[in-house]
Amino acid sequence: MNHRLFSWIALLSTGALVATGCGSTTESHPDEDAVADIASGNDAVNTGDAVTPTDVLAGDDTAATVPTTFKPACKADADCGDGNCIAGVCVLKPTEVGNLTDPANDYEPSTEKLETGCVDVPLAEQIKGLPDIKTVTAWGRVDRFGGGDITSNVEVDVFKIEDFHPEVCAGIADSDARDACFNDESKVGKPLAHTISLDADQAAVDAKIDVQSAKKAKDVCVTHFDCPNGYECQKSKADASKVCNKAHGVFALEGVPTNTRLVFRVRKHDPSADWHDSYYWDIVLFSDHLDPKGAGHQPTKYIGQDTYHVNPTIVGQGQWQLVPTTLGLGDIQDGNGVVGGRIRDCGNLKRGGFPIHDAKVGMGIPPSGLAFFNDNEDDTVPIKNKQSTDTLGRFAAVDLPPGANRVSASVMVGAETIKLGGQDVFVVPGSLMIVSLPGRIPVLTK
Repeated sequence: MNHRLFSWIALLSTGALVATGCGSTTESHPDEDAVADIASGNDAVNTGDAVTPTDVLAGDDTAATVPTTFKPACKADADCGDGNCIAGVCVLKPTEVGNLTDPANDYEPSTEKLETGCVDVPLAEQIKGLPDIKTVTAWGRVDRFGGGDITSNVEVDVFKIEDFHPEVCAGIADSDARDACFNDESKVGKPLAHTISLDADQAAVDAKIDVQSAKKAKDVCVTHFDCPNGYECQKSKADASKVCNKAHGVFALEGVPTNTRLVFRVRKHDPSADWHDSYYWDIVLFSDHLDPKGAGHQPTKYIGQDTYHVNPTIVGQGQWQLVPTTLGLGDIQDGNGVVGGRIRDCGNLKRGGFPIHDAKVGMGIPPSGLAFFNDNEDDTVPIKNKQSTDTLGRFAAVDLPPGANRVSASVMVGAETIKLGGQDVFVVPGSLMIVSLPGRIPVLTK
C-alpha cells in the first residue's frame, strides 16, 4: 500500500531557530550515536533506523575533513527547552495555527487534508505498489530564485544520491582547487544524465521541447501558468497589464530513474556567468506522478512517452548577497553555503505536496541566520524578524558550514503540534541546497 496516501489529520484553519537539537519524531528515540549517512544515501533519517557512523576521508591532501554524518544532539522534547525535538533537531514550538495552500490557486488556503503519511516512512515502503515504470524524461525550466539573467546556457545534471560524493571536495580551502575537484567526475561521481539549458524559443525549434500553450510571447496573461515553457507572466512596461516574457532556459534529460533518491545539480556553463551552483537535494520522481500524456502537458518531442516535469532552481550573486545583507549578517563566509526550500506535505495520488503556511523550521547545525519571506512568489527579499514560513512554505538557512546537516519542521493544527520529521542535506561550499520537507515530490512553481 502507498503510505503517502495516509492522512493523519486535517488542518482545521488558516512558527525561529534553536541552535542545537536531536531526537525522533516517534515515541522511540534514536541511539545517542545514531547518525544518517548522507554520502551513501541511507534513508535512516526518515525511518528512525540507527546507522553506524562513518568518516569519509577527504579526497585531497589539502582538504580538511568535513562532517559526513549528522549526529543527533537531543533525544526528547525536554532537551530543547521551549522547543520540540524533531529527528534530532530542536525546533521552536509553532505559535500560529498553520494551513495548507494550493499552488494552483494563487497559494490560497486549501481545504485539502494535511498528508503526513511519508513522515518516518522509508522510501522502500513508500514506493511499494507503484507503477513499474523504470525511467522517464525529466524536463522543465531552470527556475531562478531572485533576480538575474535568463537561465539558458547552464548545465543541468542528475545523480543518484548514493553515487554523488561532495564530501570528497567540500573541505578544500582554496576555492579554485575546490572547484576543480567538484568538476572531476572521478572524485564526486558521474551524473546519470547531463545537458545544457536552451533558450526557450531555440528549444522549441531545434529540440522540440516546447509545450503547447494557448498564450504566446507578449500575450496578455493573468498567471505564470498561462505562459509557454520558459516564460513568466510579468507586468508590462507600457501599462498595468501583464504579458508573457521570456525568463528561463529549458531542458530535457532522458533516462532518469523513477522511485529513486536523486540530486539535480544546476551550475554555470559559461565561466564568466554570475551563478552559484545549486542542488535540488534528495527528491524522488514517483512513478504515480508522471505527467498526463498529450499536448499541453508534455514537450512536443516526448508526447505519449513517460515524462516528468521538474523545475530545478539556480541563484545569482545578487540574491546570494541580498538575503544575508537584509538580515544584517554581511557576506556569506567563503566555503559556506545556504540551505533553502519549502515545507510541504507528502501529497497524494491526486496532487504533489502542498506548501505549509506558518510552519516552524530548525537546522541541526545552526546557520548565521534563518530567513523567511512574504507571500509573493516573485518577491525574494526576506522579512526581518519573521519566524515562520509564508504561504509558499519558503525558508532559507544562511551561511552554513560545509558538511552534513539536517532540516526539521513542525506545524500547529488546532492546539496540537504536528512534527514533520527531518531531511538530511549535505551543504556544498558556495552553493544553494534546495530541500523539500517532508514531501520529496518535486516542487512546481509559477
